[in-house]
Amino acid sequence: MPAPGELLSSWLHRLAYANGIPPRYFGALLGAPGENWSARLDRALPDRILLVLGEHTHKPLEDIAALTIAPDALARLRLPLRPGSQQTCAPRTQATWLQFCPACLAEDETPFFRRGWSLATRLSCFRHGCRLRDRCPSCGHGLAPFSQKRLVPHQICASCGAALCKRTRPAAAGARHLERLIDDLLRLHAAGHRMAEGRSLPDLLGSACFQFGRRPMSIARLPHRDRYQLFQQLAEGRSTPFGKRRSPAISYWKRVIQAAPTWSGLVTSFSDAVLPRPKAGPCPTTAGPDLADLVQAAARLHQTRQAL
Repeated sequence: MPAPGELLSSWLHRLAYANGIPPRYFGALLGAPGENWSARLDRALPDRILLVLGEHTHKPLEDIAALTIAPDALARLRLPLRPGSQQTCAPRTQATWLQFCPACLAEDETPFFRRGWSLATRLSCFRHGCRLRDRCPSCGHGLAPFSQKRLVPHQICASCGAALCKRTRPAAAGARHLERLIDDLLRLHAAGHRMAEGRSLPDLLGSACFQFGRRPMSIARLPHRDRYQLFQQLAEGRSTPFGKRRSPAISYWKRVIQAAPTWSGLVTSFSDAVLPRPKAGPCPTTAGPDLADLVQAAARLHQTRQAL
């Protein structure tokens, strides 16, 4: 069964493993041969393959389609998928198609890759507080579970055979504040709260260019190492990585940066606004709407947000 928040390609790799077929050959069985076959299905799932999956797994077609990231309002912020073997051997100055939390993979009963890990604005694990990775810690290659020729779980690097579960360091507090605020803004956008100016939030965040190296690049084109350094620079105000050219996108980034240090999160703000302040004396015995239970439920959802 697909796990909550699982990416379609991750589920397909696990299906292949469970049925005794290495992922490299499972794509041809589904009618999707070629390089990066499962990652391509994340972005465009043909109806014929959707019907095959529905017929053999007995999962509702809409549930299977919901595992993809297309059509996707956040496409501008998704890590790019390049053709061929460049995904695996991408130099460290280029973005890869997916990142991951080693701690999550180590703790999962059945390890799986989350849809949220494909966002360039995600730098850390909201559950463990550690930095994400976008490459194998042993060989430095990008993830390529779709090319795995052996019958091994997909938390094993397809290039060198090492486990991907080596822990990372905790993310810096300032970078995490900025990351959380952006994540909450994107959730509001996905829930239908649009910006008054008419331009979409993902488009504004994704179109801004930052000066890294010789030429400016959008955040989705930067590897995790550079994106993490960028968020630290923005949070600490050590330098201004924006290009000389001013734009609405850069202006919006600056507004977000200014708000990030005092941002406490949607759940905390909701709690402060809704929960009654405790009063001295005995607790009332009259029954009424239990808002505390509601806020606690929201907090539990907040804790599992990395799976959404």
